[in-house]
Amino acid sequence: MAMTASAIRFAPEEKEWITSFAEMNGTTFSAQVRQWTLERLEDELDARDLQAAIDEDDGTRVSWDEVKRDLGLAL
Repeated sequence: MAMTASAIRFAPEEKEWITSFAEMNGTTFSAQVRQWTLERLEDELDARDLQAAIDEDDGTRVSWDEVKRDLGLAL
């Protein structure tokens, strides 16, 4: 996968803090920031999907007994 470079400005103490954390975990500053960014993006998208599902929920619920009957299960 081709990568591009982006500049993000950190205060010196912030960069040092992130670098130390990355080294503790056997990774680089860049890899750590990239991982956190992508994880946060995924979390934000998951939260939006959840909210959309909640907004669309009509309150209909199906009991376990109904599911078993509809699927022909004898559990």
